Amino acid sequence: MVEQAKTGGVWRNPWRLIGWGGIAGLLLLPAVAMQFTTEVNWTGGDFLFAFLMLGSVGLAVELTVRANPAWSYRASMGIVLAACFLTVWINLAVGIVGNEDNPINALFFLVPLTAIAGSVLGGFRARFMAVAAAAAAAAQLGVMLYISATGQGFPIGVTLFFGVLWLVAAALFRQAGRQ
Repeated sequence: MVEQAKTGGVWRNPWRLIGWGGIAGLLLLPAVAMQFTTEVNWTGGDFLFAFLMLGSVGLAVELTVRANPAWSYRASMGIVLAACFLTVWINLAVGIVGNEDNPINALFFLVPLTAIAGSVLGGFRARFMAVAAAAAAAAQLGVMLYISATGQGFPIGVTLFFGVLWLVAAALFRQAGRQ
């Protein structure tokens, strides 16, 4: 194992160890908390879902780092992954409008789906990723406007937060496309 580290094997990059170790640590937190309080009550399905969510982000980071050396592409992909992850996690955990049982919250899943669809259709090339991120920002605004028009709330804070993330990612992808 030590020889593998010297030749640049799995442990060559300490960031990989920190990233995957951090994911493992995050998955252990609720397991430890359940030993001390009844407030945390995760089932096997909860752990599986968290593993799939965190693992897919970790895998996407690995693929991004291997696929593109440009810092702007990597940074923008990190922002996109964070925006997608937070949208899904927050929406499922507590809901964005009202609580997690409010059916209007399903509209927020359209935002990361817009970004994912645009990214896949554009072959994950930077200039198409810029368009996909901008489209996600537009979808975020559209969801807020629809929810507001139907009188079910006015999620301006969420829209501003995620909208800025999407637009910053679009600008960074645009810069990466020029390199």
